[in-house]
Amino acid sequence: MAKNKSKKITLDDLITRKTQGKLDKMQVKYYDSKELGGKIEIRKIKLKEYMKLADGIDEDNAVDGLEFMNELVFKCCPLFNQNSKELVKTYEVAEAIELPSAVLNDNMGEMQDIVEIINSFYGLDKVDKDIKN
Repeated sequence: MAKNKSKKITLDDLITRKTQGKLDKMQVKYYDSKELGGKIEIRKIKLKEYMKLADGIDEDNAVDGLEFMNELVFKCCPLFNQNSKELVKTYEVAEAIELPSAVLNDNMGEMQDIVEIINSFYGLDKVDKDIKN
């Protein structure tokens, strides 16, 4: 049986962690969309903003789930939020928040894949893997 070797945390460790944390805040990942035929850039947002989006979502309500996914993907993908005015006109949606599902042709699989990538910024992919195992 292997012993868990814990090291004593130092001031330098905390400073290094804070510096790394600033770099992690700009963390970027990419999703290879079959619908669009290319990669979609996904950026990490602040944890507080992520939690505000997730707060109050009724997991048994499919409409809430869709609205959450649309808003989360919209906030995390510059493709949607940086060009929203022109895209709203082009895709004829009422609000910019509806762009992700409209642009991805209502492909819930791709929306879910992008949400899973976003969740991985916050360590939630590890929770799902642990539950499955």
